[in-house]
Amino acid sequence: MAEATRPTFIICAHCGTEKAVGPRGPIPTYCSASCRAARKHQRSRDDGRYAAALEAQRQETAARQAANARPCPYCGTLMTHPRRVQCGSDECKLRYCADRMREWNQAHMEGTGQWYHRLYAEQQREYSRRRYQELPHWRTRYPEAGARVDARRRMRVEQAAHAEAIVPADVHARDGWTCQLCGQPIDPGVAWPDPMSASVDHKVPLSKGGAHSMANVQSAHLGCNSSKGARLTASPCRES
Repeated sequence: MAEATRPTFIICAHCGTEKAVGPRGPIPTYCSASCRAARKHQRSRDDGRYAAALEAQRQETAARQAANARPCPYCGTLMTHPRRVQCGSDECKLRYCADRMREWNQAHMEGTGQWYHRLYAEQQREYSRRRYQELPHWRTRYPEAGARVDARRRMRVEQAAHAEAIVPADVHARDGWTCQLCGQPIDPGVAWPDPMSASVDHKVPLSKGGAHSMANVQSAHLGCNSSKGARLTASPCRES
């Protein structure tokens, strides 16, 4: 009987890729281990073994969760994870953290004879006193910044004494209740401090020499006004 001829190449049974065959060893059926695993997985899905194993795992998980189910100590919601100490809602998290901090402070009190927050406050005061003694006043370290602060304060005091009286409602009515920074309408019913509430913005900031007058003020959303700050322009605030 003639010996079977060993092929030089094989065609992968899964992806159809051609693969070279070595001179020794068994003749492979697949081009790689990943193709062999993918073919095995496909067969298990075709004959239903994968679905049966998945359903068995789901039933086992459900049984384990039912055995571990216990109520949350704060709100009573059933918890299925064995290591959970609270259900995970925001209110229960806050109450749990408060209880832990209370227990930790009590343990600190029993061990040291004083509450931690009092010790921490004293440490902070001591640190502040030491830093104040080690570092000179910021006006001494940054004289140019101090001069700028003094100049701005003198300017604002001068403007406050001789400034034009401005009624915000008149400014909004003049501008048609429209934000002059983003172009979106301003809702009079939105109250401060909502970012979309009404505010009065100085076109040229007071810190840059702008006047407190009707000609230099404009309607703006509070968010737009805050984002502008002491700049001449600002990015539009987020629309609601």
